[in-house]
Amino acid sequence: MSQQINLYEDRLRPRHELATARNLAVCTALVLVVVAALALWTNSDAKRKTEAATSGQKQLAEEQKNLADLAKVMAERKVSPALVSERDSLKAVLAQRQEVMTVLDSGQLGNTAGFSAVMTGFARQTLTDLWLTGFTVTMGGEGIEIRGRLFDPAKLPAYVQSLSAEPVFQGRRFAALEMRDVEPADQPVAVPPVGKVGADNGAAQVLPLKLPRFVEFVLRSENMPATDSSGKGAKP
Repeated sequence: MSQQINLYEDRLRPRHELATARNLAVCTALVLVVVAALALWTNSDAKRKTEAATSGQKQLAEEQKNLADLAKVMAERKVSPALVSERDSLKAVLAQRQEVMTVLDSGQLGNTAGFSAVMTGFARQTLTDLWLTGFTVTMGGEGIEIRGRLFDPAKLPAYVQSLSAEPVFQGRRFAALEMRDVEPADQPVAVPPVGKVGADNGAAQVLPLKLPRFVEFVLRSENMPATDSSGKGAKP
């Protein structure tokens, strides 16, 4: 006679006991290992942060000490009297220049731009064998007197015409012209003996040097007062 056994019945299934002494021991050991690892990591991290904080505090203390020493040195440092004197001198020069600029800007000196324009006009016009010995500019460039010398007086009209072509001189009429011949005195010149050079080879011979004759001229604009022989005229 055969008998069937139902293995799916609950009472016939094998039972697995989880809460055994072995399982509890294993779980406890794992928990202890994890807790110990966490404790070690936490302790190491806390130690590292403590060391960093201690190092930062030491560095901060050193910087504070250096700052205090520097503040003490700066407080004890005295200002040099020479530097104070130089500063006061520079301030005085600056104040004087500011006063001059104030006067120029106020227009009390007239047409201040005319002086530089006149100088530029003289510089652009040159003539061979003619040179200027002086000039006077008054009233902001409105009054002009020119003094000079030249070898050939026939070249003077060409020079005056070239000046008239300059924009700064246009509209100005030269109304007075003075000219005089000048015979320069002979100038003594030391000439060494023929065939001998140097002071040790014989006494030098002094000979008169004949300078060429030239003409002095004075040219004035119509609103320019006459000057004396020294060239001193009306002040600007």
